[in-house]
Amino acid sequence: MAMYDKGRPYVIREEPGLKTYCSCGLTEEAPYCDGSHNGKHTGKRPYLVKFEQEQTASICGCGRSANLPFCDGSHKQE
Repeated sequence: MAMYDKGRPYVIREEPGLKTYCSCGLTEEAPYCDGSHNGKHTGKRPYLVKFEQEQTASICGCGRSANLPFCDGSHKQE
């Protein structure tokens, strides 16, 4: 399943530090970037997000969020 075929967010408890989230939708390690875009000329790079503290993140699983990589509820507007 491609990252943006999920149709709902990936809800993840993240530890502090830098995370790399997929922006191309080709990753096999969703929602994290695994480098699948390399050599495919997608024109996309991963989203880099730095968490200062442990927190729950909702990462977009439909590709329609206006606040990528985070979910904004766009998957509910069908």
